[in-house]
Amino acid sequence: MRSIQVQFASGREVLNSYWGFLKNGGLVLADPRDLVEGDTVVLDVKIKSLKRSYKLAARVVKRAPDGERAFVAFDEGQEQDVMLNAAWADSHEVPQRKHRRYVTGNKVLYNQEGQPTSTHTGQILDVSPGGCRLRGPQLYPVGARVRVIAKGIELDGQVRWTAGGREMGIEFQKPALVVQALLDVPQ
Repeated sequence: MRSIQVQFASGREVLNSYWGFLKNGGLVLADPRDLVEGDTVVLDVKIKSLKRSYKLAARVVKRAPDGERAFVAFDEGQEQDVMLNAAWADSHEVPQRKHRRYVTGNKVLYNQEGQPTSTHTGQILDVSPGGCRLRGPQLYPVGARVRVIAKGIELDGQVRWTAGGREMGIEFQKPALVVQALLDVPQ
């Protein structure tokens, strides 16, 4: 297995080179050197704008007929989603995430601080020790204090962003242990 360094100036370049048609995704390498189909490699992907690198095991699945590109597929179990999230955040000038997010789909109740009688039902789309992405019928303004009640656990936080599709990002005040309980509870 060979180690290959791949450098990108920014997250946008990573996203432009991402090959999502594969089960686990992959990258299109513009300078494939002497790679041939079937080669197993460890990619050391460096994103200069982030000053970060990611090591991902992969294999060459195709070489372009002109020889100027190689398509590599990430092996199962790689954490390419961490790299892609960082690349997306960089390309949209969003601060890089401190914690990995986990998809949950948990149904929750939520309300704005000081308005417990106006409670709405929503869904946590993903959660991390630092916060969650919540979809629901009521969005609150950035900066609003909210309470999220999931599986009997009350989480206080603050809205950090809102987006179309009735989604908002909530940063938890006391994250680690309570959110870990959410992640460990079977759905």
